[in-house]
Amino acid sequence: MNQPAASSYVHRQHRFAYGLSLPYVIFLVLLIGYPVASNLVQSFVADGTFSLENYQRVFSQGEFRQLLVNTLIWTVGSVSLQMILGLAIALLLNQPARGAGLWRALILVLPWATPDIVAGVAWKWMLNDMYGVINDLMVRVGILDWYLPWLGDPLLAKASVIVANTWKGFALSAMFYLAGLKTIPVELYEAAAVDGAGILGRFRSVTLPAIKPFLGTTLMLTIIWTINYFPLIYTMTGGGPAGVTDTFVTYAYRLAFRFTDFARSSALSTVTFLLVFALALAYSTILLRRGEDA
Repeated sequence: MNQPAASSYVHRQHRFAYGLSLPYVIFLVLLIGYPVASNLVQSFVADGTFSLENYQRVFSQGEFRQLLVNTLIWTVGSVSLQMILGLAIALLLNQPARGAGLWRALILVLPWATPDIVAGVAWKWMLNDMYGVINDLMVRVGILDWYLPWLGDPLLAKASVIVANTWKGFALSAMFYLAGLKTIPVELYEAAAVDGAGILGRFRSVTLPAIKPFLGTTLMLTIIWTINYFPLIYTMTGGGPAGVTDTFVTYAYRLAFRFTDFARSSALSTVTFLLVFALALAYSTILLRRGEDA
């Protein structure tokens, strides 16, 4: 094949590939691009004119600081517990056992596959202060003397939504870790055991270095999803009591659909997007630098 014919063939292949990709690009623009652009424009509109008034209202209102603290507590608590529990479950499921596939499906797939609203309603019922099963069990075994208002007390409500979110999301971390654990040759553990390494020694010298590439990705994805996670909090507490479980996304939803303040809701949503985008950009930069150093 001569050079002009080869060039023409490659050009046709590129055009064919672009043609196949075009419907997908158009779909993404309509599904994601238009709502994002519309939200951004609306956040700058106040009384029919373009201004920064909505952003000034977001930052000047006293609830922004409380929302920031709530979001940090919600994110740090949920992500930390999900990472720790996910790693512990992955280590257990990585052990050879009869029916391992069934146990993995029950432990990992069930929480992840449960719809968010269903999980929220289930946890709300279990934590009910009058007839919830958790209070009943803890009183029966002697842990509690009387029923606790899990979703009515500010401190308990924060802990409750974090625990519920940990149950809902730990499966993702566990699946990532389990995938990493499956790549570790058994010979490495045998060699470490021969060298006298105990369980903790093998974990520190073999397991952690092998799953290290999975840690950063799992951490970043979990942080992003947790910051943007809405259904569980809204179903269980609605942001209460007294707004102690409100995060950026739940408050933005309530601003728009309960108080019909769409402009300020758009501004708060944009601030949340910029926060998440900054985290993702920082993580991507770190990955690129590590790749260049390697």
